[in-house]
Amino acid sequence: MTTSHKILVPFELPDADPVPPVIAELLDSIEVVVLGHYGLPEQTPPSTARDQFETGARAELETLARPFEDTTVSTTRLVFGRARDKTIDRVAVEEGCDVILTPGRVGAVERLFVPLRGEANFDRILSFVGELLTTNDASVTLFHADVESDRRPGEELLADATDRLVEAGVDADRIGRELAEGADASQSIVDIGAAYDLMILGETEPSLRDRILGAVPAQVTSDTDDPAFVVREPRRRGVVSQAICATTDLEEHR
Repeated sequence: MTTSHKILVPFELPDADPVPPVIAELLDSIEVVVLGHYGLPEQTPPSTARDQFETGARAELETLARPFEDTTVSTTRLVFGRARDKTIDRVAVEEGCDVILTPGRVGAVERLFVPLRGEANFDRILSFVGELLTTNDASVTLFHADVESDRRPGEELLADATDRLVEAGVDADRIGRELAEGADASQSIVDIGAAYDLMILGETEPSLRDRILGAVPAQVTSDTDDPAFVVREPRRRGVVSQAICATTDLEEHR
């Protein structure tokens, strides 16, 4: 189940919120790419904004990246443009990032919440969860909302996920399971996840805005203040990015 993961940490400049120190500490053994996206009004050319704001933007990005100095920060990128979500997707593909951090506030990471939605992205999500849990003593709750279209019973899915985490070196007494029946998946995740410090979500099938995260992750991350890691679906990353990059008009400087 072990996979080498690479995380994209995006910031929306200027005046971006920093990543909580406990999240930076959690990633001290995982490769990180730091992205600063400087949002522009419709009428402002990226080249003009770069000339005016690049010095300040770079200084802010360096400050935001400082908590990751003890991690493996492979790249720091600064982009001026208007299409934040498209830029995140494009940079994730170009840098080979399979996980994206969405911002949030947290003082400690003691309880992780991991919704699983069937076989899609199952192995990669659990590989990432296992990697996080072997670096600290946090507990995890695996969650599944049963729906009629499920190809596999929820109890079987959660039992398999538990076994995989145990095989990865996570003690069984740190793993909890919760199954919901006939519930709205997105709302259940938001409601239950509020009691946890951190979420790990899987990317799902895309609509236009949801191509970056998937419909459920996009709704969940917009409805919660908690930080979340979104594990990307590997079969779609290149295909989605080709369509998005073709319409992206940005100037970028590393």
